[in-house]
Amino acid sequence: MIESSYLFWIVIDWEPHKHLEIYKNTESIFAADAGHDYRFECAKSGEPLIKNMFPDEDAHPYTLYEPYAKTLVGTPEHVSAYDLWQLHKEKRALRKSHLDHWEATISRTGTGRPVDAIIAPVAPYTAVPHGCNSDAFYTTLYNSLDYTCAGFPVMFADKELDKVEPPHEFRNHEDEAVYKLYDPRVFHGLPVGLQLVGRTLEEEAVIAMTEIVDRALKGLKD
Repeated sequence: MIESSYLFWIVIDWEPHKHLEIYKNTESIFAADAGHDYRFECAKSGEPLIKNMFPDEDAHPYTLYEPYAKTLVGTPEHVSAYDLWQLHKEKRALRKSHLDHWEATISRTGTGRPVDAIIAPVAPYTAVPHGCNSDAFYTTLYNSLDYTCAGFPVMFADKELDKVEPPHEFRNHEDEAVYKLYDPRVFHGLPVGLQLVGRTLEEEAVIAMTEIVDRALKGLKD
């Protein structure tokens, strides 16, 4: 099963391309109205603005005081129409740059064509307790690029195998908060997921490739 699944597939390491620039641009567009639309619509009925799924008294504490996106973008405020146009102009340039990066993999695949898809994480952790997911994380990138994605389960966290790694240098405060969030006892048995990323308008191809990956994973378990 495994051998037949991999028979015609070549796997290479994917080199990230301008992820931070794309993330900052996307979050700036998301926050362009400073949340005015949400508040305006909720005010019509008096419905409270739900900012997150607040943890109950039994939930695992989350030490993140603000998402990294706020550090990049700053305090949300209304931007002018002109400034919003500039953000979208920047987004188009970043999308073209990423497309060129994807096309350039033709020199590394050995098949005469670029890669068909990317296998990437969805988030920096497994499923988490309620109230502990504060960011769109790696899905933000592919939302901005308008790529087609399919999430799929891989395994489950195991408290005996997945021990806490020793403290290390963190990339930013959110990286540190995610590190501190992990508790082998709390996360034991929670699912680990990845995503298969294809190009724009390639929904059928992405589904087909995800089915191939799923068969290979089931073969490993067997």
